[in-house]
Amino acid sequence: MVVGYYGIYDACVGYFDKEPKDMTLAECALLAGIPNAPSIYSPNSNKKLSLRRQEIVLESMLKNGYITSEEYDDAYNEIHKDDLKKEENVKKDKK
Repeated sequence: MVVGYYGIYDACVGYFDKEPKDMTLAECALLAGIPNAPSIYSPNSNKKLSLRRQEIVLESMLKNGYITSEEYDDAYNEIHKDDLKKEENVKKDKK
């Protein structure tokens, strides 16, 4: 069952257990991508699609000058931190 949240505050607490003032850019991008199709882009219903939508929101913000390249890179790395850790572990294992 997919749980829906009504309003930013409820979504912040529901998805991240945080208040809106404590959200990161990456987390905000995820929330910004959900309203287009909540049943599809919710991380509770489809992690892969919500991740791709989050990337699209960040790319759009960068393209339109709302964030800098550095902010984009930081947010992108936050989104993919688990993937980066896996890559580092693979490199360590190969040594």
